Amino acid sequence: MAFLVVEKGNASDLGKMFPLGTTTVIIGRKAIDPSADIVLNDGFISRRHAEIVYKDGSYMIRDLGSTNGTTLDGKMVNDMKHNLLKPDSVIGLGINDQTTRIILIFKDTDATITFTKDELSEVNNVTWLQIDKARKEAIVDGKHVSLPPRCYKLLCYLYENAGKVCSMDEIIANVWQESSAEGVSDAAIIQLIHRLRDAVEVDPLKPRRLISKKGFGYALLY
Repeated sequence: MAFLVVEKGNASDLGKMFPLGTTTVIIGRKAIDPSADIVLNDGFISRRHAEIVYKDGSYMIRDLGSTNGTTLDGKMVNDMKHNLLKPDSVIGLGINDQTTRIILIFKDTDATITFTKDELSEVNNVTWLQIDKARKEAIVDGKHVSLPPRCYKLLCYLYENAGKVCSMDEIIANVWQESSAEGVSDAAIIQLIHRLRDAVEVDPLKPRRLISKKGFGYALLY
């Protein structure tokens, strides 16, 4: 699953995550009658600023003739050409006096890391994590970390299954109450994973502890 994370921009947008599907997604500014799928709060970007398309298993970005331009990894994007997005690609929107107003990071959780069944079988001890069940807290690298209830429940489930790839269905069944499990989207799980990575990863943008396995799910590693 791929998504965009707002790294720089209006305070109300910082940290927001926008999942990407297989349809074309338009990025633009907030307006009375918005025509964008991803709406951001900044007057220096256009109502229809850029588009991201999915084709042949890859995501690509194209500027839509915006007033203040789009950059990809520091280079201006030509509005006549689609440019390939790679994991951790940096998208800049709205260039004003050589300052980029908005920065989005492209993340592809399915491409984060790959590992084999043999590698997973060697995982038998999570050295960086302990669970304090009495206080319902995680101890990450020796420091107590408070988590929202659902994040804590997800972490406990992954901790109990360390080294195993847990599927989306398994995560839903064990983290959401049965009465609310129906209709839980992949995007909701990805957002929860994103929040959990912020709490447990040394560098959340380069996860090495809570990782994804393409086509299967997520695993907690030591």
